[in-house]
Amino acid sequence: MTVFEKRPNTLLKFFFKIPLLLHRLGFGGWERLIGAQWMFIATTGRKTGKRREVMVDVMDYDPSTDTYYIEAAYGKRADWYRNIQSNPVFEAQVGRRKFKARAGELTENDTGEMLVRFFRRKPAYTRSVMAMVGMKFKDEDELRVIGRNLTLLAVMPEK
Repeated sequence: MTVFEKRPNTLLKFFFKIPLLLHRLGFGGWERLIGAQWMFIATTGRKTGKRREVMVDVMDYDPSTDTYYIEAAYGKRADWYRNIQSNPVFEAQVGRRKFKARAGELTENDTGEMLVRFFRRKPAYTRSVMAMVGMKFKDEDELRVIGRNLTLLAVMPEK
């Protein structure tokens, strides 16, 4: 199970494109007003070789390791995730910071714990995003179980 079992309808697809459109217009950083932080990712298409762009949620940042943690809403089916598997070095931007990056997948247990930590910091945001995709949970234990089925990545600057 991933957050999205099927592709979103046209309206939801447009809604998910709004952050990318705002980023392209130079309005990056506005997401902090709603309690979120996003990462802009530009990959190379695995089939076309063309540049592909997406915005994803930053769930956490560890300054000691310079690692960002992000979630793939479509799990391993996400096009950008599959592009990274084919072309592991990609462009990333968080706020004004731009860098070349690589990503590694978290384990099931680490993913569940990361989701719980994110929920503790941003409970309203977590509940609203999960409700938008039809997922509800009663407590942290249930959220931890849901989290084990998601795809979270650790993104680090390319050295």
